[in-house]
Amino acid sequence: MSNDSYKLVREYPVSDCHCGAHVGDRVRLRCDVVVRDHKNRPTGKVHRAGEIWTVLSGTAEEPPVIWLREPDGTPHTWSDDDGFLHSFEVLR
Repeated sequence: MSNDSYKLVREYPVSDCHCGAHVGDRVRLRCDVVVRDHKNRPTGKVHRAGEIWTVLSGTAEEPPVIWLREPDGTPHTWSDDDGFLHSFEVLR
């Protein structure tokens, strides 16, 4: 049996992230990111440095994450902490 648990979230009221990013901000990836599966194995997909992602409205649920839209439109989460600004540059 899996230890994963899921919670249905229907509201995304957060517009300001802890790291200082805001909904609608465009952010540039600072370094390549290798996508990994649930067993931490590389999937073969790599997000390249320089990609522009968009900050989306977030949820107030824990843990604190930033919702992003990848360049291809896929939603993605990232930890909303100081590490975010090490990985992304906010373009204003």
